[in-house]
Amino acid sequence: MASIKKEDCGCPRRQKSKCAHKPYRVFYREPGGRAGSLRQASFKLLEDAQAFAVKVERDKDLGTYVDPKQGQRSFANVWEEWVNAGVLEASSKANYDSVYRNHYKEPFGSRPIGSITPSDIAKWEEKQRVNYKAYGVQGRFSVLSSVFNYAVDAEIIGRNPCRKANARKNARKTAYVPVSDDEIPTTEEVLGIIAEAPKRIRAGFWAMAGCGCRPGEALGVSDESMDWEGAILHKTHQVSAHGCNEISGQNRGVKRGTKHRDPERPDLLVKAPVPASVLEIFADHIDSFGVWGDRGWFFESPRKSEHHPSYDWFLNQFKEAAGRAGTPDYTPKSFRHFFVSQAIHEGIPLFEVAAWVGHRTTRVTEVVYGHLVRRAMDRGANAIENRLGLGLAPFKGVIVPPQWLGEGADDDT
Repeated sequence: MASIKKEDCGCPRRQKSKCAHKPYRVFYREPGGRAGSLRQASFKLLEDAQAFAVKVERDKDLGTYVDPKQGQRSFANVWEEWVNAGVLEASSKANYDSVYRNHYKEPFGSRPIGSITPSDIAKWEEKQRVNYKAYGVQGRFSVLSSVFNYAVDAEIIGRNPCRKANARKNARKTAYVPVSDDEIPTTEEVLGIIAEAPKRIRAGFWAMAGCGCRPGEALGVSDESMDWEGAILHKTHQVSAHGCNEISGQNRGVKRGTKHRDPERPDLLVKAPVPASVLEIFADHIDSFGVWGDRGWFFESPRKSEHHPSYDWFLNQFKEAAGRAGTPDYTPKSFRHFFVSQAIHEGIPLFEVAAWVGHRTTRVTEVVYGHLVRRAMDRGANAIENRLGLGLAPFKGVIVPPQWLGEGADDDT
């Protein structure tokens, strides 16, 4: 059992209430009985010492004891341990580093991780929602919660403060947020942005709008990835700010595989249909600019021959083109939204759409594009109504639902 001892300091009696000494010491053992290490903690007030002693014994009984010294580790230190705990690609580590510097470092970085409370998380989230879209805030919240979950599993802290940061229970069931109609460009807006893009990169914009490619996947299109006869694009590679040295020989370049797909499993790699018009645009691009490298890459750096374009350069080209077209709020992701929305409007099965754009499951597609799916269901109901409803009038009063039949009625009536 924990015990409390008072050790008087040498300060004059009149100064004891204001001195920095902590006379009350709690002596306790870590879990394991007599084999547990003997620990102590000092407190200024007796009631604080008593509360700590009770908590220590309760945590040992419940099996939730955590060494208080572990909670003194800075958030930055635990973050670094979390990032390096698994095997991450250079691009993923770079993304995490950027997220940490821009969103976590200032409010949490230097603080002891055990001192971060649910109230701190709620204030951080509220501030985030003022400056960023809900989808981004939700994603960063999920990452933050993952860090604290790791700290709990590693017995660094006793609880995850993100769990109580929102008073509305089950308010966060997914990190995915539905897109709104104003995030989906019209056909005219898509064509307007493409028209303003540099000619040497327009085919990449068509790959996003016509095949649902992410920016990195669009830059990774090659002659080798095209099934020209079947009009199918195999999304086997993507260009990243931190590429794969094994392929590109440099940090910036192309890497195998795309998001949520195992490059060792070719059957899982993403494939998407290529519209006839886009197929013709791809062919025209090759005729005009040629290809390079062993795979016949479509896009080449404007500054350095036989090198992939910069991922950031591609994003800047889109931003500038969207601005010149008078639609500056659209991003490359808007073109993916356009592709998915058009496919759903045409009644393409959801599992097909999810496979084409590389969603892990159809659940992601349902959440993000839920309102479009509901509209498709309405169209489906109307289509059946056009077949059954229009010819139903002569049968009214004749067709009787089985549950309305009286007792003893013949089911074959």
